[in-house]
Amino acid sequence: MKKRLLASRVFNDTGDWFYYFVIVVIIYTMSRNPIMMGILSASYTLPGILVSKKLANIINKLNDRTSLIMFDLLRVIVLIEIVLTSNVWVALICVFLEQVFAIGSNLSFQRVTVDVVQDKEGLLKFNRHLKAFSNISRLLVIPSYLLLHRFVSNKFVLGLDILFTIVSLFETFRIETTHCKSSAEDIGSLELKKFHFGKITKMILVFSLLNVFRSFVDAYGIMYIGKISKNVSVGYAALVFILSIADLLGSLMSKNIIKIENLSQNKILIWSFISILVLFTIPSVIHNVCCFIITIFLIRLVLSILGLFVLYNMQSSVPEKIHQYTALQTMAIDGVSLVNSIAGGFVIQEIDIFNYMKIVILTVLILEIIIKNINTSIAT
Repeated sequence: MKKRLLASRVFNDTGDWFYYFVIVVIIYTMSRNPIMMGILSASYTLPGILVSKKLANIINKLNDRTSLIMFDLLRVIVLIEIVLTSNVWVALICVFLEQVFAIGSNLSFQRVTVDVVQDKEGLLKFNRHLKAFSNISRLLVIPSYLLLHRFVSNKFVLGLDILFTIVSLFETFRIETTHCKSSAEDIGSLELKKFHFGKITKMILVFSLLNVFRSFVDAYGIMYIGKISKNVSVGYAALVFILSIADLLGSLMSKNIIKIENLSQNKILIWSFISILVLFTIPSVIHNVCCFIITIFLIRLVLSILGLFVLYNMQSSVPEKIHQYTALQTMAIDGVSLVNSIAGGFVIQEIDIFNYMKIVILTVLILEIIIKNINTSIAT
């Protein structure tokens, strides 16, 4: 069952990498309007903020595997609509819906994972393998897309996402789960609004806060490179490639860092927080492309390891509520990304990007102090 579950998600993730590569180009060629590109960016983050809680509560009432199959089937339907439509507004609505269903699929997958992989060592190994295989597929997708787009249309490449998702569904159908319903527990106690501000919640918020540095690179990495280099395309391509390497190395290195005996301690969280702040300070002061790429590589490496650390803590501490806490994390990360995308653009226009980086560091530090000083009410 573990191998089928792993294969199902790797196929799913591989299709997603093709999707993320081509959807920007598809929307751009449909409209060539910067406003539409802004709406596209919002379509990635708004679903996580608006519907994560509702999706988690829906999953409570369904069989875990059934909800996973349902959301992936809905994703296939909207992907087909994107391929067929020539109307940019229809395509943007489908992008929004695809993200909604992708979140539902991920929440359901977390429920199925803690059901199928029940021992702690098994969870650590499964998470590590999934992360590694997913990042290997991303590294393979990059040259594959560069080769394919010379001969076929971007919508044909998007069809590969549909194909991989269907293959993933076939593997999901073969998985057997033990929970008939996620709502076997008291559903009322699982409501997101009733979450206590405890250890796991704090961990999620700190991790989400640190993801502002990932969000910064996604939104403004190309602007930083363009500010200090004439060869923007080469610099940005190098950045994207090396970030993929960082994610892969993070999954491999986690084996020697994330261990059951040190999960009760906060050393990994504290070490990650301090190192990311220090690293991000360097390119804000030293304006050099190579320096920027190296420090962002190291930050991404730390975030990759920290992401696995936070995931395992949720899986082992609150397995029956894993989809609820994953929903909370999705909302928090997407909220941080949305604020960074909206506020960052205006701030960078008024001051330069290097000063904005310093503001981000100071803001994260202040918010971390506030989070740390909030009293913990219960263990999780």
